[in-house]
Amino acid sequence: MLDSLRKLDWATRDMRRRQKHVEAASRALTATLQRAPTEAEIAEKMGIDVDRLRKMMLDLANMSQVSLSTRANENDDLPAPDLPDAPETQPDSICAQEQLRSLLGEATKTLPERYQKVVALYHNNEMTMKEIGVVLGINESGVSQIHKTALERMAPVLHKNGIASVHAF
Repeated sequence: MLDSLRKLDWATRDMRRRQKHVEAASRALTATLQRAPTEAEIAEKMGIDVDRLRKMMLDLANMSQVSLSTRANENDDLPAPDLPDAPETQPDSICAQEQLRSLLGEATKTLPERYQKVVALYHNNEMTMKEIGVVLGINESGVSQIHKTALERMAPVLHKNGIASVHAF
């Protein structure tokens, strides 16, 4: 049932996750500050810069539902409503994803070869830790440790390029 609902939702699971993260940060700050938080406060809470938050907010605004029944009468000769393309097909989103891939590629190149392989198999090939262990001839916990260390080693490179949190993805 959940799979069917997810197929009907044109927003990606990642976009929904980001939306929930922004909302949670905003709610937490509102409760703490007893007022509406500023963009800078929300961005700081999320560990990202304000420009990244603004882009994320724009993506989330484009994600909101639009009613297709905007015509008052089915017999009207009005054109169908002009709906925005899915975010992943919009030029600015494509460009942002390419920039992010480039930054991740740059950060990954700083890792030893074995670490690069674990990151690639896990994130690009979407293999489980157990499957990667079979490929590399090590146990699942060893793969998990390599993966954790790889992400820790990539963090300074990503931070230098303005990505201070995994929530930016």
